[in-house]
Amino acid sequence: MLAEERRMKIVDLATREGRVDAQDAAERLSVAVETIRRDLDVLQRRGLMRRVHGGAIAVHRLNREFTVSERRALNHSAKLKIAEVAARHIPEQGTIIVDSGTTTQCLSAYLRDKSELTVVTNSLDLATEIGSSSTRVILISGRVRPTTMSGVGDLALKALENISADVAFIGANGVDLKSGFTTPDPDEAAVKTRMINNAQESIVLADHSKFGKSFTMRFANFESVDRLITDTKTSTSIINEITNKELEVVIA
Repeated sequence: MLAEERRMKIVDLATREGRVDAQDAAERLSVAVETIRRDLDVLQRRGLMRRVHGGAIAVHRLNREFTVSERRALNHSAKLKIAEVAARHIPEQGTIIVDSGTTTQCLSAYLRDKSELTVVTNSLDLATEIGSSSTRVILISGRVRPTTMSGVGDLALKALENISADVAFIGANGVDLKSGFTTPDPDEAAVKTRMINNAQESIVLADHSKFGKSFTMRFANFESVDRLITDTKTSTSIINEITNKELEVVIA
């Protein structure tokens, strides 16, 4: 294998799995660890990788939080399919919690005119979309976070304090084998955690672009939720590893 071909395989590995471990990459590519380390140095100088302890991360996987408009356009068809599958878990009556996010917002088409259903949400956009229908909507108040158009902070946590739900549908910025489910903002993370704790069943909705990413705040580990719904582009190896953690993964 030529050096350039090997380096591109390293970048591809980091893109798919979030990071490259030098020892693991050496075994996969049948070369010495020192060869991989030199490759990583070259890729870092080219601006394609950032070296971290034991390996490197692909630069374009270094995480920033996208705006609402950016996220709406990102993998929209996959999010619609995820929502379609998630909708099968919406009860005809009772109470559900729906987190803010562009994937969870795709549930709106399945939440209108459900007269026996109560939807609790901190998403201003979702509340607006279904609020004019016969579905009972409870909007969680709090500080509005512009990046997600969601209510967060102490007021939101207080509002959720006495709410109990049958199912919680939660979005995630990152899904990582080591970090679990993460998001950049501590107030957003606290609300997500409270939503999960207050529901009998919790379901995370995450398209393939969220995997291998880890943000600052973990709001749940794999043992904390009941089900993860993703799309067909998510790495099979990652899905298998998550399944081994005894979390049900559903492919939309």
